[in-house]
Amino acid sequence: MTVTAYELASDGGLVTIRLARPGDRTGPLRFTLAAHADEHLTLVALDGPALIGAAACARLGEGSPTAEVVCHVAPHHRGRGISTLLLDHLSARARPVGITEFVGEIPDRGVELRPLLEPRSVVVIGAGSRHGGAGHETLRALRDYGFAGRLYAVNPAGRPVCGIPAHRGVSDLPEIPDLAVVAVRADLVPAALKEAGQFGVRCAVVLSKGFGPSGPVNRQRRAEVLQIAREQGIRVLGPSSIGVLSTAERARLNACLSPERPPAGGLAVASQSGAVGIALLADAARSGCGLSGFVSLGEVLDIDENDLVAYWFDDPGTHAVALCLESIRDPGEFARMVHALGRRKPVLAVTRAGALLEQAGVICTTGIGEMLDTARVLIGQPPPAGARMAIVGNGGGLTALAADRAEASGFTLLPLTTPTRRQVPRGRDNPIDLGIDASPAAIASAAECVANSGEVDILLLMIVGTRANCPIGIMTALGSVVDNHPDVTIAAVLTGGNDGIQTFGERGAPVYPEAERALRALAYAHRYALWRQQPLGRRPRLEAAS
Repeated sequence: MTVTAYELASDGGLVTIRLARPGDRTGPLRFTLAAHADEHLTLVALDGPALIGAAACARLGEGSPTAEVVCHVAPHHRGRGISTLLLDHLSARARPVGITEFVGEIPDRGVELRPLLEPRSVVVIGAGSRHGGAGHETLRALRDYGFAGRLYAVNPAGRPVCGIPAHRGVSDLPEIPDLAVVAVRADLVPAALKEAGQFGVRCAVVLSKGFGPSGPVNRQRRAEVLQIAREQGIRVLGPSSIGVLSTAERARLNACLSPERPPAGGLAVASQSGAVGIALLADAARSGCGLSGFVSLGEVLDIDENDLVAYWFDDPGTHAVALCLESIRDPGEFARMVHALGRRKPVLAVTRAGALLEQAGVICTTGIGEMLDTARVLIGQPPPAGARMAIVGNGGGLTALAADRAEASGFTLLPLTTPTRRQVPRGRDNPIDLGIDASPAAIASAAECVANSGEVDILLLMIVGTRANCPIGIMTALGSVVDNHPDVTIAAVLTGGNDGIQTFGERGAPVYPEAERALRALAYAHRYALWRQQPLGRRPRLEAAS
């Protein structure tokens, strides 16, 4: 393992991570480092020559797999993801000596947006008894989704809604809620936000409409909301947001007007347009693309895409980020931030600023379907290490067509070596078509031989289901191949089979209905992998999109 590593902070700045040296024990970090100098391991982070952070761990007892960890980041460098970088490197160095778990208080992990995406209590302002109203439906969604914290309603009558206690005003609540969801008429929003802010609420989602950029009334309302947010120190999502969704067990939250409930997973999604967000959630539910969270940005008066990127940079449950953006408030700063995030997690986007973001390593797709297809192949498994592809299955002519399409997409289908070919049933070469009557065991055996050969970076499985075979049995058998080879990028195409099979293997490798969709997703993933392999160098100088 290298002694010194170079990483990108969440703002795109270059940070050095290395082992602590005696001369480092100076300045504001002296106490932290001195207290742990003789413990198992201490790392430091530097911005240029300046020491800006440190992390140390000490094993809890001889041979214990658990270590106590302490991490400190200089105050003016917090919010850049420095603690996450330090802890990632500390974990990588501790694992070889048997330390697999850290305990301790970890600072600097997206604290500012935690009340929005990980609230312990929520109040819905404007939740009445009328079914179909935004407030009523949001409160009901929170309850039905299993929110584990405290729920409150605020309405003029103070009457309970959906079995949830209600009050006439936020100031009447028995505690300060972490999050307020505002669903009142546009002209009442400023007063509702002011009362919430004065009571101590730190984050609010404004569902109310009537804040568009055109017209003097709308502009006045926008200015009022922004002024109140700044005066009261309350972060505001929206207005015209359709809400937020989190699938994490630690913070299960559905304060969203979309009727769709996608499965839990590793993809975090943000959309400016509510309609696009609803379509995206519906597509994710249909395709089985698991989400860690969803945020509807709405009119973007305060909380914007940069805030979300900074939060997801640290979020351990988010393994990829997908963005549907109609405009970007600060394109240069945003590009620098997603450039840093993309070094850690794939970033995908559907946006008009594609030319700018592609320079920053963002996977820019042409639509929602392509974006989700690509995210599915990148979550839970590594991006392709190279362009060498093998195709295995029982697809007959479909296998041959997929091979042609793969080569046209830039992949290389090399002949298998003689030792590998001898292990494959019937001695077939790449692409390997075992025939429509091949058993699940035979298909899995061939796939295992190829995946284990070290001769391929990507394995595409072409499976055709008929009345005479068992697609479920085939995909179950292939699941063990996925689990045995975490270093190989694997996807499957299932035609004529069970439409309910969307993933296979413990890591959830994707199943597509068409070879074209699978290969397009793999091609995007391969281009992202090539970008990741480029050296960090300096902070990128990004040209503006024309």
